[in-house]
Amino acid sequence: RGPDVGRPSPSAEELRLAFRVEETRMQRRSDGTVTIAGVRYEVPSRYRTLERLSVRYASWDLSMVHLVDNRSGALLAPLYPLDRAKNGAQSRRVVAEVASAMPPAASTSPSTITEMAPLLRHLITSYDRAGLPPAYVPKDVT
Repeated sequence: RGPDVGRPSPSAEELRLAFRVEETRMQRRSDGTVTIAGVRYEVPSRYRTLERLSVRYASWDLSMVHLVDNRSGALLAPLYPLDRAKNGAQSRRVVAEVASAMPPAASTSPSTITEMAPLLRHLITSYDRAGLPPAYVPKDVT
């Protein structure tokens, strides 16, 4: 008998990852998702700043979609389908009322000139010393 020249076959997982297409998609800024074949997938929050995403998927098996580094081809993270039922059942963030969210009214006393930005305060006092009307009149908050 001669030497064994056979090669070991790749695993099922390696075969599943090998026959996939890589495409570039635009991320939706409003909810951090990307659409592939009509299905929306959630992008992990650490990649929310990327505008264009490279994704790798098999058209016959959309359960395995991965975010890919477009330079090296390395798998970055799996992408999961958006679960609209779960997101719809979650409680919403409580929004404060407009009246309580407003800052307290600023006083209309002469001390408002000291509460201004330093450059603006300097410009107004220089106009005042020159006897000219200021180019900017601070709005009275009442």
